[in-house]
Amino acid sequence: MDNFKIFLIFLWTGFFIFLTVQIFSFFKYKKLLKKLKKTPLPEKYKKHILNLPEYQKLTPQQKKIIEYKIQRFLKEKEFIGIKLKITDEIKTVIAFYACLITLAYEDFCYPDLKYIYVYPHTIVLNTHQNGAVISNEEILISGEALKDGVIIAWDEVKKDIKLKRNVVIHEFAHILDFEEGEINGIPPIEESKYTEWSKIMFKEYEKFREKLLKNRLLGKYSLIDKYAATNKAEFFAVLSEYYFKKPEILKKHFPKIYKELKSFYKIELGA
Repeated sequence: MDNFKIFLIFLWTGFFIFLTVQIFSFFKYKKLLKKLKKTPLPEKYKKHILNLPEYQKLTPQQKKIIEYKIQRFLKEKEFIGIKLKITDEIKTVIAFYACLITLAYEDFCYPDLKYIYVYPHTIVLNTHQNGAVISNEEILISGEALKDGVIIAWDEVKKDIKLKRNVVIHEFAHILDFEEGEINGIPPIEESKYTEWSKIMFKEYEKFREKLLKNRLLGKYSLIDKYAATNKAEFFAVLSEYYFKKPEILKKHFPKIYKELKSFYKIELGA
């Protein structure tokens, strides 16, 4: 048998072993996920979400789903503390809000996301990427969405629990926006809904931005954080925060936006 045939045998044998291991790992993990769906969230994690206002608004079935999603999130994502020790509280609260916005998509768990970088306080960045634009200015941020990770300032998360803003919801809305490869304020929705989404969401964005640029009276737009006017992606992320944290603002003053976000998130926590 010549050397080339021996090489082919080794090559195909190696490929077969690799494929077998991959298939075995796939079905093993599927079995684990199936088991997790039947496993209650351990008390060491659950105690950290019981008093969250959004958790209390969930139905028993929704609580069961989010507890499964939290367990999966904690298994699949790596939390990295930057000058901060990662605790069960930090992991569970961040996982809760990340999973809350995808609650209607039970088996979705941010497939491209690997790392959660947690800082103790607001972060000073000298280089900042906003979509395709990179600037070298010094800015303060409470969070940042990256290609394969998210940066979160823990003190901001704790403050946000009782406010109308939420840095975790904001950054994970960006991650959803990334799902189709471009951060443009359009999350992964059906193509047939693109026109209606753009017509409603971006029309309001343009009105908001124009009022700010021309220093006009903001009226109902004064209820929305000015950061939403930065670009379309930030508009989507900020309005997503309001949808989950202060839905009554959108219901009353921006009902069409509320309807679009409800159509995408497919969950309604109520006022």
